[in-house]
Parts: sequence; structure tokens; C-alpha cells
Amino acid sequence: MTVVQVGYGYWGANISKKLVASSKFDFKALCEILPDRAAKARRELPDRVDVNDNYKQYLDDPEVEAFIIATQTVNTFDIGMNAMAAGKHVFMEKPLATTVERSLKLKAQAEKYGVILHCDHIMLYNPYYRYIKALYDSGELGELLYFDVDKLNLGPIRKDVDALMDLAVHDVAVIDWISGGKEPVRLSATGQVPFGGHETHTYLTMQYDGFVAQLKSSWMSPLKVRRTVIGGSRKTVIFDDMVQDRIKVYDCGINVTPADRFEDYQYCNRRDGVYIPNIEFEDSLQNSLEFFENCVRTGTQSLSGPDPSIRVMKVLEWAEKDLEEGRKAK
Repeated sequence: MTVVQVGYGYWGANISKKLVASSKFDFKALCEILPDRAAKARRELPDRVDVNDNYKQYLDDPEVEAFIIATQTVNTFDIGMNAMAAGKHVFMEKPLATTVERSLKLKAQAEKYGVILHCDHIMLYNPYYRYIKALYDSGELGELLYFDVDKLNLGPIRKDVDALMDLAVHDVAVIDWISGGKEPVRLSATGQVPFGGHETHTYLTMQYDGFVAQLKSSWMSPLKVRRTVIGGSRKTVIFDDMVQDRIKVYDCGINVTPADRFEDYQYCNRRDGVYIPNIEFEDSLQNSLEFFENCVRTGTQSLSGPDPSIRVMKVLEWAEKDLEEGRKAK
């Protein structure tokens, strides 16, 4: 599939490497308006990739089937709308847009021109999260009880979004996917702005019908932490992306013997062991890109297409409003 990429920042450079490595793509051009990044792209990309600063010249190019958009979120909307109006399929970096309103317009544009719109909610293409999703769908976890997530590192400090929008977006997408599209009924977000600008450390608490979620996101931690605990009524999964045995499944829980009065309920801890599944490594970004290519080829809707991405954006927008109200209250 012949593609043009727009943007060559930190993540854009990663995308370019995957496009070059994949047999699924003909990487025609990289468009970057910042001279230093464009120069870096010329040094790092094969000569066959045309590097320039004008993506619009490819909108009417009949060879180009899709645009890979990896610029800052504030810029992606216009590029995506223009690309889809030209009949091009679009791979968009997360989140889908800066607002729900813009996300809905992107969806409408994709439907109007009959193209695939894929948002790079990369954790949905991670083999470890796929394993957890299969555990839940099979009933092995039981009913969902809680998600407890820590995403911490020291920088980089982004200027376009806060830590919640940068880090928690992944986990909101995972919760939406695993739960089958459930949306929170209550939400609370708080954060710290030590330098001005955006929150560098945030807490997001969400109440769903049947379970709760607590997401901690930070650019201020001396340690890099990527840890997710998903508690079910039958088993609990701990996914720690910073250790060798990334996933551990705990066959444990609380057995409850009910009675006429709550005071007479009996609770008994159950510990039936732990096991570590053998999961082969896969590159999540490569999976996401090639899943997008397959959607285009087969005409099927993406796993991270407009509807789930809009649900994620609704949660993020709600959380951002709560953060803003908290800043005003100080």
C-alpha cells in the first residue's frame, strides 16, 4: 500500500522505521515542516523516500492510497480531513482529535468518502493485552472488579498535552476494549502543574457499571513504571511491562458466604496459585500499522476505528474539564 507520512517527531520517527521494515507498505514520502526534523529524516530514511514540507501535493496523487499522520494533535484534524476528502485512508496517531466534536467530524468525513479511519490506540495491538482480553472474554477472569494502572517516567515534558492525555489515553482505550465499550458513569481527575502549562502528574478515577478504574500518569517519576492490575471476580492479572515475566495470572480471590444480614456474611481468602503464560513478543506499532493496511485491503472497519476512539475521546474530554475546574478552584 503506497503511503505518505506527515510528521517526524519522536513517535513519527518510530513509525517511519516500521513502514520501511514492513513488506506491506510502499513508503513514498515523508512531509515535515520543521527543518531540523526534515534534515534528520533525510539522514535516517532510504533515498527512495521523498522528504519535503508539503503534504498537500500528494492529495491528488493517484498512487497514494493512505496518509499516516503523526504530527501534534492540534494539527492532525485538518490534515486528516483534507486527506479523507481526497479519498485517502487515514492512520491517525492517538488521540483521534482534541475534542469530541472534532472526532465526530472525522468520523463523518470517513463515512462520507468511504475510507478507513484508524486511530493508533497501540495497546489494542499489544500481544499481552490481547491475551488479557481473551482471558476476560473466555470467562476465566470472571466479572471485572477493578483496573489499577501506573504509567510513570521522568519526562519528556510535552507542551501540547498534559500527562493524562499523553499516557492515560492508552489505558482508557484498553478499558473500553476489554469491557466491550462500557463508558464511565462518574469520573474524577486531579493533577499538579509545577512549571505552568499542563499537568505533569495526574490521577484519573472512573466508576463504571460493575467496576472501577484508577489511572496514575506522570512525567515526574525517577523510575519508569508501566504496571497494570486487572482484578476479576475469579482471577487477577498483573501486567508489568518493565520486567521479564510481564504477565502473571493469580488464581485467587475472596469467597463469600451470604447470610440474612450483611453483618453475618462470611469472607474467606482463596489462594490457588499463580501462573506465567508464555507469550511471544510482537511489535505493537508494527501490528497496528499492518492491521490498518489489512482493513484497507479488505474494506473492514478498524478495531480502533471512529466509534471506540470517540468513546475514548469522551472520557478524555470529561477528564480534561474536571482538571480545568480543579485549576480554577485553587
